[in-house]
Amino acid sequence: MLDPSASCGRSAEARELRLLADESVALLDAWTPHLLTVVPRETFDRVRLYARSAVGLLRYHHGMADASPNRLARLTGLRDLMMAENLLALAERGPVLAHAHNAHLQRDISSMRMGGERLEWWSAGSLVDARLGEAYGFLATAFGTLRHQGVGAPPPTPWRGPCTGTGRRAAWWAGPVWPPRSALPAPGRAPPRTSATPRSTRRIWPGSTASCS
Repeated sequence: MLDPSASCGRSAEARELRLLADESVALLDAWTPHLLTVVPRETFDRVRLYARSAVGLLRYHHGMADASPNRLARLTGLRDLMMAENLLALAERGPVLAHAHNAHLQRDISSMRMGGERLEWWSAGSLVDARLGEAYGFLATAFGTLRHQGVGAPPPTPWRGPCTGTGRRAAWWAGPVWPPRSALPAPGRAPPRTSATPRSTRRIWPGSTASCS
């Protein structure tokens, strides 16, 4: 990933394979109505998963062979795009609970240091949120300290923004969300904490730090 010269993603064979994979996916999409009448939905969804994975990985390897300055940011973005596509495919089947690093599931641009530079990319959470809206719920927890680190203007809503720290985890829910985001307090104003509020599920608000057990 750190050495573009070591990647075969832009070889003639890789380019041809990428074109064939893209054509195959287009054919799969075009024949969806017929395929759903001759194969079980489970089989069709699995074929779609294989198709997404093939195209996504070929796209990723093509990016690995790129020597431009923004290659690492593009690669992290492509990885989250694949995550978002899989989450959206799962959400089509029913409510989903996913567990991953905060940087992948938050609703805004993510940021991290890699290869001596600061990378920024649209997280899988932001891509899913753009499609699902109120049906997308994000709960940030931590083992240790979780600190909001702003990039540009402060995030406009709770539960958003790049975070740094150790042991960060996040839960993502696709389904009925309570409370809806429209009912949440204004940015920077955390709800009052009570003895009944579990530390491990407490909300992390922009501009704040919180230690969670």
